Amino acid sequence: MVVAGFFATLPVYAGAFDLSTVYQKAVEHDAQIRAAKADARISKEEIGKAMAEFRPRVSISGARGRNETKSITPGYYGLQHNDQFYNSINYALTVQQPLFNMSSIAQYKQAKAEVAKSDNLLLNEESNLIIRITEAYCNALYSEDNYEFSQSHIKASLEQLQQTKRRYEKGFGTITEVSEAQAAYDMALADGVEIVNNLEYSRRELERMAGVYPDELCKLVPEKIVLSRPNPDRVESWITLARSDNHEVAAAQQEVQIARRELQKQGGTRYPAVSLVGSRNYSESDNNYTIGSVYDTYSISLQMSMQLYSGGYVSAAVRQAQAKRLKAQEQLSLQERGVESNVRKYFNSVISSVSQIQAYEQAVKSGEIALKGTKKGYEIGLRTNMEVLDAQQKLLSNQRNLAKARYQYILSMMQLKDTAGTLGVGDVEEVNAWLRGKSVGR
Repeated sequence: MVVAGFFATLPVYAGAFDLSTVYQKAVEHDAQIRAAKADARISKEEIGKAMAEFRPRVSISGARGRNETKSITPGYYGLQHNDQFYNSINYALTVQQPLFNMSSIAQYKQAKAEVAKSDNLLLNEESNLIIRITEAYCNALYSEDNYEFSQSHIKASLEQLQQTKRRYEKGFGTITEVSEAQAAYDMALADGVEIVNNLEYSRRELERMAGVYPDELCKLVPEKIVLSRPNPDRVESWITLARSDNHEVAAAQQEVQIARRELQKQGGTRYPAVSLVGSRNYSESDNNYTIGSVYDTYSISLQMSMQLYSGGYVSAAVRQAQAKRLKAQEQLSLQERGVESNVRKYFNSVISSVSQIQAYEQAVKSGEIALKGTKKGYEIGLRTNMEVLDAQQKLLSNQRNLAKARYQYILSMMQLKDTAGTLGVGDVEEVNAWLRGKSVGR
């Protein structure tokens, strides 16, 4: 067949993968999750930078030089010109220990909030990776199912076309029936080419995230799927869980804390900053007035600095921080509303998927019986060729809808857990237990 020939020309790679294997490879390869981990490491260094404001600051400086001083002084015989050459040495060591700084305290607390936000975003990205891998894997399996349905449809359409031709040759059929059967067969071939393209694309999507081309995938075993309503069975319980555990909501809450600390940090510049400063200065012939003199000075002092007026900069920075805090609070409210809406959507999707699977399973069984009966009726002249083709098309449509509903059930259940903040590797393993064997070979 044309489609089978095209399918066989695709590149061949070794290896069969289940969902768990693809996920583990994606954890190591996916650029999006690797970038999120790098961003978390970047944020963690903010605490180290903030802690530096509480630790001593030590500085040292030194200079050693050769100097010449030219002088003109009045004398008994007139003006006298003198040139003096001397070496100068100067060393200084200063230690400053901050004792109190409101801005530094607020900056440290802000850094902790930034790290907490980054950690929640990383957790969210890890959950998102599970969703992306599961969706790509289900899309690939659905494309394979479509391919198998397409091959069966092509085979059935070809058999119907051949049977119609034989009936026409024997004088029992019409040329219209032959044309209808030929058109159905040609359409099945055309649909098959597009399905093969979709199959290749879906596998490339998995390759993009996992770093390996999945030549073969473990298929879903319908008998192993555990169809159940969400547990707990009340959507309000899931909403409560999401409000406390959703990673994006938690990150938005930390963003509010960051904005509050920014307001404290800017306002803290209006308070005095106190430091303990100790220093030692050593100099020899520091200038032309101290030639030949040596000074070794030790000092310790308590220093206080306070900004009295900065041209309105502090007031503007405080107003800006207040606006940022308001923005963060509104974004938190928006995030909470979005999470609640998503929980309801995925909760209902799980329930509807269970009902759809059960309905389509019965529809497929009925369609198979109806197709068998229609074919027998056509053979004895009680049914028309169009009725056979229509029965085949309805059965194919129900098979596709059933497969789609099964994958939608898996994805909706994971999306519900992801929104509630409870999705983990254990959920991948649960779905992985519903797989078995290899997919369509080449």
